[in-house]
Amino acid sequence: MITAEQIAAAITAFTYPYTSEDLLQAAIARALNEKQIEHAREVRLDPRNRIDFLVGTIGIEIKVDGSTMAVTRQLQRYAQFEAITELILVTTRSRMLNVARELTGKRVNVLFLGRDL
Repeated sequence: MITAEQIAAAITAFTYPYTSEDLLQAAIARALNEKQIEHAREVRLDPRNRIDFLVGTIGIEIKVDGSTMAVTRQLQRYAQFEAITELILVTTRSRMLNVARELTGKRVNVLFLGRDL
């Protein structure tokens, strides 16, 4: 079973475009493919919630914009699903480093890609 740390290492091994969330998502999908990490993209958790990636039971959400509060609320919703055991937030915003590291008893890992837009 793959760990969040292994996923994070695979993601941070590459350089990414920062121009839009869509481009960043596509680049991360390529990185996961290159590292042969099986994943599903745009996974519907219910009719109102769709997470960017799911690797086993680890959810990955990509954010290049938005407030910390809005992102926290979104991650909180995802953490309530049994299909998710852990979350990874990949972001280009340093302020997202302030997101809670645990929501609903589930670990939240934040990967800051090192450049505020």
